[in-house]
Amino acid sequence: MALVVTTVTPEIRITPFTGLSETVRERSGIARAEVVYSAYGTWDATGSGDNRALSFNVSLDPDYGFVMMDANAGFIQADDNNKQEALGMMEITTDLGPGSTQKESQYYPYVNHAARQDGTGTTAVGSITANHWNTQFPVTGSNSVMIYNLDPKPTALLYPFPGVSSIDVTSIFSEDPEQEIAKAYRFYMRFLQYDIVQGYNYVVNSPFLTR
Repeated sequence: MALVVTTVTPEIRITPFTGLSETVRERSGIARAEVVYSAYGTWDATGSGDNRALSFNVSLDPDYGFVMMDANAGFIQADDNNKQEALGMMEITTDLGPGSTQKESQYYPYVNHAARQDGTGTTAVGSITANHWNTQFPVTGSNSVMIYNLDPKPTALLYPFPGVSSIDVTSIFSEDPEQEIAKAYRFYMRFLQYDIVQGYNYVVNSPFLTR
């Protein structure tokens, strides 16, 4: 038995908010930009008896503060009769500035709300068998999808103190050896980007900074 890890670096899209001058923005709770990370592709099948994991890795710019707004993922497979199961979590890690030998980590679960045992079953919600497997929602034809959302999301400004050289966000999904079929994935994560001085001068009340 082996663990097969697939690592994905999502693409980034930055939309700057240019309606205010820099001076006015720093004295307000207005974000400077929206930062979106997204990815899609195929989570390859594994060999018989192997586990697999899918990791999405992002490094935020440590010269700014960030508030996370959305994080979700979908997994699509073509075999409607094959159960899907995966566990998901997010780790946010930052160094603690000059002279520190440790890092600060936060952990958050991705949640998939169970509904039915599989794409064709009628097992009632709450049964042990049904709860063992995550939900499949029909898409088109024989395709089905699992949908994950980060719950709860972090609400603090990430990370408004000096000397930080890295802010790393990793989302990991893993499956047991029974799930060997290939499936497509869609990944999405969105932040608001702030000047760090806003974090020093204003109380954070996600998703807005206020006086």
